[in-house]
Amino acid sequence: MKRLICLFVFATIAFPVLAKEDWRGRVVDEKGEPVAYANVAVLSKTDSTVLCGVVTEEDGTFNIVTDETDGIMMVAMLGYKTVYLAPVDGAVITLTDDTQMLEGAVASAVMPKTKLTGEGLQTNVRGSVLENVGTANDVLSKTPGLIKGQNGLEVIGKGSPMVYINGRRVSDVSELDRLQSNEIQSVEVITNPGAQYDATVRAVVRIRTIRRQGDGLGFNLNASDAQSLRWARGNDPFGAINVNYRTGGLDFFGGVNYARNTSRQQSDLEKKTFGRTTTGDDWLFENKGTLLNEYIGSTLYGNAGVNWQMADNHFLGGKVEWGRHLTYNVHTEVKDNVFENGVLIDKLTTLSDDTMGEWTPYNLGANLYYNGLVAGKLGIDVNLDYYGTDDSSKSVSMETSDITHNAAIQSGSTNAGRMYAAKAVLSYPIWKGQLQAGTEETFSRRIDNYSIDGIDIPASKATVREDNIAGFASYGLYLPKVGQLSAGVRYEWVHYAYTDAITPANDLSRNYGNWFPNVSYANAFGPVQLMLNYSAKTRRPNYANLSSAVRYNSRYIWQSGNARLQPELSHNISATAVWKWVTFMANYTRTDDAIMTWSSPYGSEGVVLVQPRNIESPFRMYSTFVNLTPTVGIWTMNYTLGVQGQRLGITVEDPREAGGKRVTSFNDKPIWIAQLLNTISMKGGWQFELGGMVQSRGYSGNLLLTSVYCDIGAAVQKTLLADGSLVLRLEATDLAGLAHYNVDSDFGSHTIMQTNLMDTQKVKLSVRYNFNTAQSKYRGTGAGTDSKARM
Repeated sequence: MKRLICLFVFATIAFPVLAKEDWRGRVVDEKGEPVAYANVAVLSKTDSTVLCGVVTEEDGTFNIVTDETDGIMMVAMLGYKTVYLAPVDGAVITLTDDTQMLEGAVASAVMPKTKLTGEGLQTNVRGSVLENVGTANDVLSKTPGLIKGQNGLEVIGKGSPMVYINGRRVSDVSELDRLQSNEIQSVEVITNPGAQYDATVRAVVRIRTIRRQGDGLGFNLNASDAQSLRWARGNDPFGAINVNYRTGGLDFFGGVNYARNTSRQQSDLEKKTFGRTTTGDDWLFENKGTLLNEYIGSTLYGNAGVNWQMADNHFLGGKVEWGRHLTYNVHTEVKDNVFENGVLIDKLTTLSDDTMGEWTPYNLGANLYYNGLVAGKLGIDVNLDYYGTDDSSKSVSMETSDITHNAAIQSGSTNAGRMYAAKAVLSYPIWKGQLQAGTEETFSRRIDNYSIDGIDIPASKATVREDNIAGFASYGLYLPKVGQLSAGVRYEWVHYAYTDAITPANDLSRNYGNWFPNVSYANAFGPVQLMLNYSAKTRRPNYANLSSAVRYNSRYIWQSGNARLQPELSHNISATAVWKWVTFMANYTRTDDAIMTWSSPYGSEGVVLVQPRNIESPFRMYSTFVNLTPTVGIWTMNYTLGVQGQRLGITVEDPREAGGKRVTSFNDKPIWIAQLLNTISMKGGWQFELGGMVQSRGYSGNLLLTSVYCDIGAAVQKTLLADGSLVLRLEATDLAGLAHYNVDSDFGSHTIMQTNLMDTQKVKLSVRYNFNTAQSKYRGTGAGTDSKARM
């Protein structure tokens, strides 16, 4: 690690003395908007050899230093015509679309244009049908490369992405509801995040907003209300205000938002637990019943910050974010008929209420940053972060039995987490490309206390400590007739310690050291753009999953974490191709020590313990998708079709087998997916939408999805006022009432069958108004992002 950092520092000091010419400039498109990540190179006049090169910044600027006093400057970007010119300091270079490559891709002004950037897929939002669909979340749900999965929006083949807005990581997901679609310039879906990102980051979405000019006050208001069609109490109001004031080189910003969220689930469950007594007799416990779960909660979030442009190419700023639960109520009703070897032994009704505990849960985060360019060539990006969270909850369960005994169970938990992180990234143009290197340190602490009365389950008082020290370097360049090449490597050293003050036998300490390489290649072959990627990634368990405390869900279901969980390690290969309005994506991933939720008998009285575990066998996943975005007149289509499958065999304990074990296969049922979105744009600011997603039955991890998922939605939207600053939108979701998953799973000695009805049929009305909106100049990118998410 020290050698790597020393080598990089030497490089950044040594190379500047070679420079004799210093050319600065800016690259824009035909609309005058900056073109980020374009390749700028200086070629030899004699043989066109690439002498040196750089990549443009987010604002399209570049600074290229070379000892060549008389060469040819080349500016290249996939999707645009390559430009050759004599080097001129201060030039503004305009790129035009490559009409051969994009012919047919922009059949109408309302169609979003998608192209490869060398890192992923970039979709222009401004001037497209996506410009007024609502919030940033609405834009992402309709962006090529993203699809609605079981856990929200996912990058195809990569899972949930980390989202950045103008280079700053989004830590508050409600920010995507506050950011309006008409403020977005483009969305880039990164399928192979580079070494500068944490090794747990498998996909990134970068949102770039429209750059507003001038000083003054601006604000935007956003209000909405969604009402469930199945549950009268399922009402979700939302309100937000964001203010921005600019004067000179100072930029002040802040905002506050309130949200009430509800959810409701109705399920039928059938569980079977198999066992064998010490005398060799088999026994079978069966649970047949229903579950009703209702959640109602409200939160208040706020943020404030300042950005100071001290001089050209020098920025300093800070930001504070806070959040607090106002209300939190979870009501659960479980009705359970219990059979032992076919004989009814218990008829149980459990009513549980979870509420806030000793104090109101809250979180607080802060970021300080410096971003600048030293001597016109050395880029410096430094971030210091703090994040803290305190949570407290209590649960009261009343169990009523018609056959055995009644019981009252009370439990309480408190936890507190703190994270301190720092990240420094240096960049410098070397030879024909750009070198980037840096370091990131994250120090996390978490205290988790749990107590329970009414049943013989031990309390716990656990402390988790994790230190992560990382160094990384990457290099990217563009070679004419070859393409864009980039490679990077990240090394992470992690110290993990778990201590339990009540049960010292659970104490655990481990150290990890891993290398995570990534390689990317992109080029245009006539009208076809192609990108190939390889990367190695990890996934670490969240801190709650590392607690060994046994938590009581019901008389027959207990839950626990697993302090002995190992991190996952994944290797991914992907390919992306774009031709006109067709995008093809293919992914293959192998994961070792995959973390999955597991259920197994706990004793011989029908109790099962649910906890995460590592899977011993490799978990292989593949996916192939095609995205089509043609436009016919006022009708714009966005169709995504594909399949995702897996190869997984798990050795499970099963007392019914002669050897007590068998292999359970989760292989032969891939999931087929179709997402069909249609938009009609008409004069007068009217827009109509109709679309949906259909997903077949199939395996997802160690679960079998046994129902066809179908979510059909519709929306009508009207843009008002001359500048389009007022937008009214009415939308409905799950019109067919089929947006839910039924699941089966086979854990060997325990099986589950569950049907679900979720509260997804809703109607939503929203109003958005923007006044002289000026997007924040904030350039902090943050550090310790993985630890924040795991807290």
